[in-house]
Amino acid sequence: MSSPITLTAFEDRLFADLPEDELTAVLRSRGLPSRRTETWKWSDLRGALREAREPSGEFRGEDPQPILPTDGATVLTLRNGCPEAPRGVEPKPILHEGEKIGVTYVVEDGLVLSFYDEGRAPEAASPGDELSALAASAPLVSISVLPGFEHKVAVRRLSDGEGRHVDSIYLTVGEGATATLLETHDVTGSPFVNSRTEIEVDAGATLKRYVAQPAASEAVVVHTAELRLAEEEGERKAKVEQSVLALGAHLARHETRAVQLGAGEMQADALYRLDNALHTDITSHLTFAGEGGQADQLVKGIAGGRSRGVFQGKFLVERGAQETDAQMAHHALLLSKGAQINAKPELEIYADDVECAHGNTAGAIDPDALFYMRQRGVPEEEARGLLIEAFAAEVLDRISDDAVRSAFERLLTERTL
Repeated sequence: MSSPITLTAFEDRLFADLPEDELTAVLRSRGLPSRRTETWKWSDLRGALREAREPSGEFRGEDPQPILPTDGATVLTLRNGCPEAPRGVEPKPILHEGEKIGVTYVVEDGLVLSFYDEGRAPEAASPGDELSALAASAPLVSISVLPGFEHKVAVRRLSDGEGRHVDSIYLTVGEGATATLLETHDVTGSPFVNSRTEIEVDAGATLKRYVAQPAASEAVVVHTAELRLAEEEGERKAKVEQSVLALGAHLARHETRAVQLGAGEMQADALYRLDNALHTDITSHLTFAGEGGQADQLVKGIAGGRSRGVFQGKFLVERGAQETDAQMAHHALLLSKGAQINAKPELEIYADDVECAHGNTAGAIDPDALFYMRQRGVPEEEARGLLIEAFAAEVLDRISDDAVRSAFERLLTERTL
């Protein structure tokens, strides 16, 4: 039996603010995820958060320009985890057994936004899932795109200071609906941000989800997304297109956990670009629980300086999930000797009629390609830049929204470290 761990000052302060329940008891016995936790072995969260932090205070920065285009979108802004109510819309109380538990807003036809006073009751979590469980207990913001409607929603997370805060978003995309979800993290200072996005996509519904996190050299950012694609109804399938652009932090982790209950379709792409000593962890776990599920995942990383990129991808095909078709690929470009890439693609398959594959590569810029361009008069720095852009382009070209693709390209070019 292992001996109890010694809690850090950060853990002591954090756990003191939590209710005495099963989750808190588990956290006290385990501590935060660290290298000893299999799914966090290359992202030492516990090591990155040692000094005590108070809950974040009021957001004091100015609102920056939106990272992604918000034209035609309903914008939900969270400042240090606190959501801002929509303007010009009359709230209606949400009642449960006669008690008011929140307020709801009908923002537009077919789009409902609800703010709950509390989140879900904390539950014990398996090792590595503690942060998502903690975020789920935060006051919940629910976004509902009703059946048959089409809406775009932008969730702008603005964070500053040196404290810690959480937020929890729950999105439902009704039958036959089409939703675009833009999620951004705009971080200054050195806060610890723990975000959770839970999404339900019904039969015949389509979701396009785009996440952008510019560089934040002193911050710790953890964003967990949990998606559920409903079982198909006839020819009506749940479909998801997802792209994540992450430019690193002191420690950043963008995790996707998805379950396909039937013949859904999911594209789960990501692109990370790192310099200096920045860190980004792209982790995904896709479970196929019903027949005919399809998934296509392409992740590319570019690492320079003394940065570290992490990719952990897993496809789990359960018994009975026949005719699953799932492809996973991760490719990384190392720009310096000090940069590191850690990758672990996995397949776990319990069905016998499937087509699943994964691939992983890492290497430097092709010297022959660089020589070829220099021989034709292209300066070395410009030639390197063009080769890096070409490497990233494969992921960008798979983004179906032209405005988002252009914004991603601009972020890669204008990144501030």
